[in-house]
Amino acid sequence: MDYDLRHGFPWLKNRVLAMGDKTTEAVSLAVRALVDNDAATAAGARDIEKQVDAMYQEINEHCLASLAAKLYSRDEVNFLTSSLKIAMELERICDYANQIAKLVQKKFAAMNMEPLGQLAEPVAVMREKSLEMLRGSLRCYDTLDCSLTWPVIDKDTSVDKSNRDLFRDMVCVLSVHPWIQETIMDYHVAIRYIERVADRATNIAELVYYIVEGEPMKKKGPGGGDTLG
Repeated sequence: MDYDLRHGFPWLKNRVLAMGDKTTEAVSLAVRALVDNDAATAAGARDIEKQVDAMYQEINEHCLASLAAKLYSRDEVNFLTSSLKIAMELERICDYANQIAKLVQKKFAAMNMEPLGQLAEPVAVMREKSLEMLRGSLRCYDTLDCSLTWPVIDKDTSVDKSNRDLFRDMVCVLSVHPWIQETIMDYHVAIRYIERVADRATNIAELVYYIVEGEPMKKKGPGGGDTLG
């Protein structure tokens, strides 16, 4: 292609990556707050979410103004619109972090969470898997290297398994402590948000593939195995 993706629209690319860094920090803090039942850490995650919202609005306006200002090639339009979609994915991921932090602040911090103590370690492991996917998808965007998209997508299966395992663990806890049914339900919502972080990291990787290749990701990966449809 004639358009050099790696050097075009540097402000936009750098701003999306900065938004990604903030989002990663918010997710890390929110899930740490969940594991530790720490309202102060949750407040930090929620503060970052406000910054990410402002960054998304800035990116949105920049993309719209750029598209309105002149005619671009298809490759340039693809980069602009896909970058905006990536920013939207990051905004939603940060909203998940905000929702987790809100649950900690408004519910869990006032509760006895000791019956759920055995879940702390697997939740922390799930957090690291999801954050690894998010960081990997941002590396894809930074380098525009399609070969980096596949490892991100492959990890999604592991996060899904962690989600299922944690659900079974929560059911076991509930069988022993049936009086904490509402708490278990809220905790399951928080775990589901972590799983959605991984899903949206996959979406970002697929958008990078589209930026580079100009077409949607195929069903078959580089080694011939099936990928997400």
